[in-house]
Amino acid sequence: MCMWNPGSDGMIHRSSRMANTIPGISRFPCGVLLAQHRIEAVFLDEIRKYPAIKIQRNVVPTSMEIDRNQTQCHDSHAITIKMRKAVREHPEPTTNRVDGPETLKRKYTNVEQSPCCQETIRAKYVIGCDGAHSWTRAQHGFQMEGEHTEYIWGVLDIIPLTDFPGDAIHTHSPKAGQGMNVSIQDAYNLGWKLALVVKGIANPSILKTYETERRSVAQELIAFDQNYSKLWSSRPKKDRADPSGVSMTDFARAFVKQQLFTSGFGVNYGPNILTAKDSSSGTNGMQDSKGGEASSEVALAKSHQHLASKTMLGQRFPSFKVVNHCDARSWQFARWLRADGFFHIIVFAGDVSQPGQMGRVHTFASEMTTGSHMISSQHQSRLCSDSESFRYEEGIAQLLTIHSAPRQQVELHDFPPLLRPYDEKLGYDYNRIFVDGESYYEGHGHAYEGYGVDPSKGCVIVVRPDQYVAWIGELEDVQGLETYFAGILMEPRSPNRNEVRGLVGKQRAT
Repeated sequence: MCMWNPGSDGMIHRSSRMANTIPGISRFPCGVLLAQHRIEAVFLDEIRKYPAIKIQRNVVPTSMEIDRNQTQCHDSHAITIKMRKAVREHPEPTTNRVDGPETLKRKYTNVEQSPCCQETIRAKYVIGCDGAHSWTRAQHGFQMEGEHTEYIWGVLDIIPLTDFPGDAIHTHSPKAGQGMNVSIQDAYNLGWKLALVVKGIANPSILKTYETERRSVAQELIAFDQNYSKLWSSRPKKDRADPSGVSMTDFARAFVKQQLFTSGFGVNYGPNILTAKDSSSGTNGMQDSKGGEASSEVALAKSHQHLASKTMLGQRFPSFKVVNHCDARSWQFARWLRADGFFHIIVFAGDVSQPGQMGRVHTFASEMTTGSHMISSQHQSRLCSDSESFRYEEGIAQLLTIHSAPRQQVELHDFPPLLRPYDEKLGYDYNRIFVDGESYYEGHGHAYEGYGVDPSKGCVIVVRPDQYVAWIGELEDVQGLETYFAGILMEPRSPNRNEVRGLVGKQRAT
C-alpha cells in the first residue's frame, strides 16, 4: 500500500510504502475486503444447517418483563417478551427523547395489531443487539452515555484517469471496518460463554467476564476511532516544520493499530476466572493500553508464563506450521483449533525420543484418566476428540499434541491412548499428534521457537473457545489444570468408572 502527499510543485508524490496487512500476524497472508451483506449471507448459510434455529424478520418487541425472583435459578425462564409482526418490510423507528436528553425510547409504526400476529416468549436470556437507539436498553432505563464527534467524509466511486506510477489505487472506508469486525468479536465472546452456560456445562459466573473483557476494548476503540477520524480529516504535513499537519509516520502507526483492532490480535484480556494470569501480566484492551478492568472473580489456578514466553496469556493463540506425525503433511496449527465452542488442551510433549520425556507424557495422560482428579472422575466424559472424521458426542475440551522429536524416531503407538483416540468402527484419529519438524515440501515451521516453549521439556497450554490463551503449566501440573476448569464448570453428576470409560471411547463421524 502506498501513501501519497501533495508536494510543493502542486503535484502529488508517493511518500511511503507499507504492507496492507501486518506480516506474520495470521496464518492468512493477506486481508480481504468483503461487504457486510456477503458476510451475513455466510452466517445465514451456516445457520440453515441447523433446522431448530430460525430467523424471524419483520418482528418487533412491544414489552419485556423480568421476574427478579427467578433470575438466580438457572433452569427458570425469568424473562417474558411480547412481540408483534410488522406490516412493512422494515419497521420505521421514531426516536423520542424522554426523561432527559440522553434517554432514548424507540417506538415502531406500522405494527400489525391483529391478535393472530402477537406472540409471547419466555426466555432464560435476552441479548440486545439493537444498536445505539436500543429498545432493549430503554426498557431498563439505561442511558446512552458518550459524546459525539462530527467529521465530514466524501467517498468517490470513480475510474480515475491518472498517470500515477507504480502500485494500484486503494480506497479505504472511513470506518476502517472496525464496527463490524469488533462487533463480531463481541458477539462471539458472549456467544460461546452463553452456550456453555445454557447447556449446563459452565457456571453462569463466566458471563460477567463479557463486560470486563469487552468494555475496555470498546473504550479503546472509541478513543482510537476519534483519533483515526481526525487523521483522515486533517491535511498532511507540508514539511517537518509544519505544526498542524498530519505526519505519515503517525498515520502509518494508526493504520497498524487499526489492523490489530479488526483482527483481534491487539486485544489483551486481564485476569479473570477464564484467564489465569496475575495482575502484573497486563490488562484488557490493546497492547498499548494504559488501563483496563479486571474481574472480581479470578482463576484459582496459577499459570507459568515463562514456559511459553511468546504465547501470552490473555492474547490470541498464534499459529505456526507443524507436520502431521502420521502422514507428514504440513499444516498451520490453527487449522485444527476449530471455533466450535470447545476449549483446547494443547500438549507440548517436547523431545519424546528421550525415554524420560516420553515418561512424563505418559504420566500426564495417566493422571488425566485415572485417580481422583476432577477432570478424569467427573469431567472426563466432556473431553472430546475433534477432527475431520471424529468427534465425541459431548465435550468441553479437545486434546492436541505437538512434539519436537524427529518424526521417524517415534511411532504413533509410543504415545498414550489418551492422545491417539481409537474407535472400533472408525479407527484412529490421525489428526491429533503433530511434530515441530521439517516437512518434505514446505520447510520447518519452528513452532516451539515461535511459541517460546523449551523443545526438550514442553508444557501444557489451555486455549479458550475464542482462541485466547487461558492457562499455561508443566506436564506434571495436572492439579493446576483441574483447578482451572473447576472454577469454570458446573458440578456434574459423578459417573462410575464404567460410565466414564464408555463415554471417553464414544466417537461419531462428522
